[in-house]
Amino acid sequence: MKQKRLIVLLTAILALLIVLAGCSAPASAPAGGEDDAMESASDLVEVTYTYAGSGVPADLPAVQDAMNAIINEKIGVNLILEPIDFGAYNDKMQLRLAAGEECDIIFTAPWINSYTNNVTNGALLVLDELLPEHAPGLWASMPETTWEAARVNGNIYGVINQQIFPKPWGVHVRQDLLDKYEFSLDGVERWEDMEPFLQAVLEGEGITPVFGDDSIEGSNLWRPTYWGIDPLDDGIRIIGVRANDEGLEIINSIESPEFKAAADLTKKWLDAGYFPQEPTSSDEAKAAFRAGLFAMGHHVEKPGNDVESKTAYGFDFDIKNLTNPLILTTAGATATLNGVCATSQHPEEAVQVLNLINTDAELYNLLSRGIEGEHWVWVDEENQVMGYPEGVSADTSPYNPNTDWMFGNQFNAYYRDAAQVGAWEATKEMNDTAFPSVALGYAVDREPIKTEIAQVIAVYEEHVVPILRGWVSYDEAAPAAIEKLKDAGADTIVAEVQRQLEEWKAANSQ
Repeated sequence: MKQKRLIVLLTAILALLIVLAGCSAPASAPAGGEDDAMESASDLVEVTYTYAGSGVPADLPAVQDAMNAIINEKIGVNLILEPIDFGAYNDKMQLRLAAGEECDIIFTAPWINSYTNNVTNGALLVLDELLPEHAPGLWASMPETTWEAARVNGNIYGVINQQIFPKPWGVHVRQDLLDKYEFSLDGVERWEDMEPFLQAVLEGEGITPVFGDDSIEGSNLWRPTYWGIDPLDDGIRIIGVRANDEGLEIINSIESPEFKAAADLTKKWLDAGYFPQEPTSSDEAKAAFRAGLFAMGHHVEKPGNDVESKTAYGFDFDIKNLTNPLILTTAGATATLNGVCATSQHPEEAVQVLNLINTDAELYNLLSRGIEGEHWVWVDEENQVMGYPEGVSADTSPYNPNTDWMFGNQFNAYYRDAAQVGAWEATKEMNDTAFPSVALGYAVDREPIKTEIAQVIAVYEEHVVPILRGWVSYDEAAPAAIEKLKDAGADTIVAEVQRQLEEWKAANSQ
């Protein structure tokens, strides 16, 4: 009897277990799916991209998600976008790199987060083998001669962003004021030729005619290639070689008649009231331009810059390149780059991301322009002309970095205006026909003179910048400034760069 009851009890328990197992089966499938999803997400490699920008756009997370929808699938990478304010970018990056913090892709250039400094300090990874293997499309998109411009001490440390390579320094001028004062840019060949217009605007409008901010480059007319000089390394500030000088004589540009002419003209414009007497930050100055408080800017007037200026400031512009001849320099070809940190834990994947951003037009335009339908719409899809959605403008868009030139191959960018169609072809023609500097392909090795460079830059900022900005006259202040530069090691820098350049020329003449 006891055995019978035991058998019945065991049978009941077994039946209950079967039922419970059956009930739990449907729940087990989703649980397994979640495990798979978590495992899939964990397989993605995280790569950061740190660059300069005007704050963090409100829709940055949405754009990042849209980009990752492409990147996750193609290369198994999850990209994290890290914009840092332009004003803080240089200092923050130099501190992070000096501290050896981990990072992946970073924006670097001769003029901010210095490319050559980063190479000298060991902050960037050598890309010579990584690029052909992990970024074949990007590697093939530029001729070998262009890649040569990115070499420092024989190695490539940065990816050149394809855009305008020579610098057509000139003017972009509000069309409404040109019309009002019946002034045409047709007869303008040099900056001085703008003076009648600037005087008319000053008297008639009561505004400061020429845009300027408080940066070193903000309110002055010293742009070496405009004056025919290849600066070789913008970060050193004082050296150069005349672009057509087959003798390859390195000069201290502060002693040159070209620098004196630029300084004299800057002071003339400042004293006349053409430049701001008390310049503000870049963001404040740009806001003032949008508010109609400037008439003209002087910058790189590449094809299509009239439309870009309208997008930035809201006015119609006429533009004119005043640099003749256009000069192709190593610094120009490497004006903006993206490098991979030496501390990166995923260098191969970082290079794969750079490959996609430079070769996938959809991905590049997501980063540069945002999401179709939200941040932009097609105006003419056949000609790749985009516009803003109804009710959205450059000022109100929650995503409008306006820094296409920073991110990759700008020739993949959609046009912002029908008037820009063909600008990329015209830009390429500028690249192809610019006068090659006698030093094209040479890059300064800073290592032997890094102490002198640091000393000279400190003197430059204290004693040359006031001359550069027109606060004091060249004749009055230059002799003492030049003497202080020499005491800081300027002659040593000139001699060492002269030695390097002659050595480079001999090696490339064989």
